[in-house]
Amino acid sequence: MKKRHIFVFFLSLALALMAKTWLVKVVKTNVLSQPDFLSERLSSLKKGDRVTIVEEKGDWRLVQSAAGVKGYVHQSALLESKSSLTGIIPGQKGASDNEVALAAKGFNEENEKKIRGSRDFNFADLEWVMSRTVVPADLKKFINEGKLK
Repeated sequence: MKKRHIFVFFLSLALALMAKTWLVKVVKTNVLSQPDFLSERLSSLKKGDRVTIVEEKGDWRLVQSAAGVKGYVHQSALLESKSSLTGIIPGQKGASDNEVALAAKGFNEENEKKIRGSRDFNFADLEWVMSRTVVPADLKKFINEGKLK
């Protein structure tokens, strides 16, 4: 009996280690209750957030976020994490997940120099645009009234 518990433990551990980590590659995406853009929003994710793929359903992925929320995200918002920790070990090449996440958010040396050197960059307007959200019911109404497909 004890051997069975040990086997189950190691099997569970192996399956957990085999789960692939994916990164959110878009500025913001919603975690939805169903594989449909108009379904209920459970939570949101931002660029660089990590998720684990639980199941694939067409172009949709059932994911679990780091906060433990399970829901659907369209595959176009995700990027498989192929990075490794070798990027932080001296003398080796590669990128860590943190470095990949920062790059996904647009942080690199070239962009940082441009932004720091620009006095005309209006961060307030950018924040306003980024803070806009669309309620799925309003979007559905817009689609129906506009007879969009």
